[in-house]
Amino acid sequence: MDKVVISNTEVAQIGEVPQEPKNLVSKLPAPIPWWGKAVLAILVPVLPLLCVVAAILRISLRNQPPRTKHAMAAYLATLLMISGLATSAAFVVALSIVPPPVIGNGGLSELDERTEFPKLPSRLVLTGTEVSQELKPLVVVISPTAKFWFGRQEVPSNSFGAGALLEADSQGYLFVTARHVVGGLVKPGGLQHALLAGLSGVWATASIVGIHQKLDLALLWMPRRSGGAEFIQPLSSPKDGEAIFVIGHPQGLRFSLSSGIISRQEDSLVQISAPVSPGNSGGPIYDERGNLLGIVTGTMDKSNSPNAENLNFAVSSDALMSESGWGFSSDGREYFERALKMRARSQP
Repeated sequence: MDKVVISNTEVAQIGEVPQEPKNLVSKLPAPIPWWGKAVLAILVPVLPLLCVVAAILRISLRNQPPRTKHAMAAYLATLLMISGLATSAAFVVALSIVPPPVIGNGGLSELDERTEFPKLPSRLVLTGTEVSQELKPLVVVISPTAKFWFGRQEVPSNSFGAGALLEADSQGYLFVTARHVVGGLVKPGGLQHALLAGLSGVWATASIVGIHQKLDLALLWMPRRSGGAEFIQPLSSPKDGEAIFVIGHPQGLRFSLSSGIISRQEDSLVQISAPVSPGNSGGPIYDERGNLLGIVTGTMDKSNSPNAENLNFAVSSDALMSESGWGFSSDGREYFERALKMRARSQP
């Protein structure tokens, strides 16, 4: 390529170069008239409509000069960001202030509508089929409550366990579960809650009214909506080698029934051979006549003990026969004492 040579004579002919360029932009008309910006700004509170208008304008301005297209695109992007942030903030405020749809306050209709409960303990030994038919309706799914960060609504958390009906009267229902299932303590002057679901799967709210100070046990109370059929769960001390049935929700398989024996017991700790998994915690252990022998508390973690095979544990039901060791809410003691009196009256 040949070199381009500029002589001094040619440079001199250019003349004086201005120090500052002339401001040509100020002489150009605004790419978007003020009234156009005002009309579009009115649409900020209505995000869906603004999106539709923005799409139409982007298509209609395809043949406009680049200056106009770029200015309109930048202005629309700004309006869309402002509208999106405003809409999100309004949505959060609405969910925080407006009462949300009620979850967990409908009661357990399958219990309310019962005219009678099974007569326990049974005079005859129950088969697995009879245990499934008679005792599964007395078991519930239990989940500690969780709250949306932007609202007051209580919803089921990701964890869950099982629970068993201890007592039913015209006022409500008393349930027992493992303390770690509900994951809390009874607070003085206030109640914590948990959500319960029966066979229908509909959630209802129950109050945590009792926590055992030494054992993995908790009591929950739920008011009754209708009906008046009474029930009291008979209790019995577990015996080594005794045949048992366990009802729970292992790995989310709700209302699963398994069987086994009492392998051993030491004070209030009971070892069982019936298979259990996460989701069985808090579930009842029944004998062959429907007596409640204990509450499932856990299983040996094979990740920590690889050689452990079917080592499962429960708390004896003996702790449910006495007020000793319990911490109650303001009304919890009354509910528990009423259950003790009903049990005493039902015994021959």
